[in-house]
Amino acid sequence: MRKRDRIQALLWAVFGLYVMYEGILLKLGTGRAPKPGFMIFWVGVIIVILSALFFLGTFAAPEQERTDLWRGIRWLRGAKLAAALALYMAAFQPLGFILSTFLLLVYMFKGLEPQSWRNALLFSAATVAICYLVFGVFLELQFPPGVLSFILS
Repeated sequence: MRKRDRIQALLWAVFGLYVMYEGILLKLGTGRAPKPGFMIFWVGVIIVILSALFFLGTFAAPEQERTDLWRGIRWLRGAKLAAALALYMAAFQPLGFILSTFLLLVYMFKGLEPQSWRNALLFSAATVAICYLVFGVFLELQFPPGVLSFILS
């Protein structure tokens, strides 16, 4: 296992160096006047640092026996979530942000993680309201109004 982990850490380090290189090609700028490559470069630095820590950790950690990583995974739950997200994407324009997001959250709270109806409806409504306030009101992003356009006008 250690050999695989070390190889994986080295591959991540190479990837991080590549990301840093691409950031440099886009020009870094300064902290006060960043250019397009500034953020990309620092993401690459973080990847390199994390991969170095992971690589060094392989020397300190005791050897672990191999286990079955896929045992106990609830595949059906993941498939249901993927289907719900695909349906959400399809319904986003016609239903609008508020209604489609509310319905998705109700399904996630009630269908995937069983909650009481009260909690599912309350948390879904609160989450949609907070998201709409932050992104729609304060940041002034445009959401598709959908079927609730008469309320938002």
